[in-house]
Amino acid sequence: MSIYRHLGVFVFALFILAPVLVWGAEQPGKRYTLEEILTLAQEKNPSVGIFRANLEAAQGAMAASRAYPNPELNVNLGRGKPLGIPGAGYEGEYSFGIGQPLEWPGKRLYRKRAAEAEVGVARQESDDFRLELRAQVKEAFFDLLLSKQILEVSRKNGEAAQALLSAAQARVDSGEAPALELIKAQVELARVTKDLRRAENRIVLSKAELNSLLGGALGSDDEISGDLSVARKRYNLTSLLEEAMARHPLILRQQKAMEAAGYALSRERQSRIPDLVVRGGLNEEIDKRSYSIGLSLVFPLFYQRQGEIAAARAGEARATAELERARTELTRLIAQEYQNYQIALEQLKIFEEGLLKQADEALRIAQFSYQQGESDLLDLLDAQRVQRATLSEYYEAQFELDAALARLERVTGGLQ
Repeated sequence: MSIYRHLGVFVFALFILAPVLVWGAEQPGKRYTLEEILTLAQEKNPSVGIFRANLEAAQGAMAASRAYPNPELNVNLGRGKPLGIPGAGYEGEYSFGIGQPLEWPGKRLYRKRAAEAEVGVARQESDDFRLELRAQVKEAFFDLLLSKQILEVSRKNGEAAQALLSAAQARVDSGEAPALELIKAQVELARVTKDLRRAENRIVLSKAELNSLLGGALGSDDEISGDLSVARKRYNLTSLLEEAMARHPLILRQQKAMEAAGYALSRERQSRIPDLVVRGGLNEEIDKRSYSIGLSLVFPLFYQRQGEIAAARAGEARATAELERARTELTRLIAQEYQNYQIALEQLKIFEEGLLKQADEALRIAQFSYQQGESDLLDLLDAQRVQRATLSEYYEAQFELDAALARLERVTGGLQ
């Protein structure tokens, strides 16, 4: 009875736990939308931490620029005896001194402003990287969607090639077609199978590319969900240029850099005025006690920071030139990506308004003619290849439109 009782407990426990175990074993991976992938990239991409650290370093430098100089404390201890007094012994002597540097207000002011501008530079560099990362992730996301579409086309082509092989086998067996037709069908199936393997490998590579931008956050069972070419909006080039010059992180970064360089030049000019050090002290000697107070400064007689001022002036000129270069380069990139987007729109329009329907109709006619015995297998295979190539090119045109839109968003600093 003991054995049966234990066996009953085991069966009962297995009955209770089985659904849980099965659910855990068959739980599918998560499906990510584009927005979820973009959020994941901002959280997991390794380079995000670098720019965050750069910003924290700039903020630390800003905190240091606001600090006041620390006072100096001098303590001297010793022993002495009065001169001219026979038999006098040594006694303790000491002195205390304190000094407080007083920084020239103008130098301190411009040092703080320069440090604050450098924080702005670091922040805009971080924003520009996030903009670049967003564009790269979008392209990788759409490339994976394209790979999935091509894989689906390859699978359907494989099914069609297998059906065609079966039909050719039947025709050859019945004597309606020569054996060469069966060989052609077999060759076509082999070629389609090779394309299917290539499409499967492309899926792996595309997912690995996307996952590298996500810091490896995608699991092996995780998938993405979305559609290609959802954008059809037309943009005005002049408006895009105006908005980019007003808000793009590259422009804002160079403006902050120029601002920081100007403050650095003003700081160097203010540094020609020396800082003061206020000093006070107490001296306790054997036969007297004295107090002192005074000021000290470095007198700028031989050198008045001509070198530092010249270097700061050159830095300001360089920052101004780099701002103009950034505006020129950004204008070129916007015009280029705008044109690429327009071309992608037109190409997609050609497919949707004509090529797809024509390729489908040509394949339908070729299939009907082959079934009626009015054309041979070679004509049908040619029609299938044309339809397959047209569909693949259509998906590639969709990808090119989405990729062009992502790049346009990147160079303009964002689209509305």
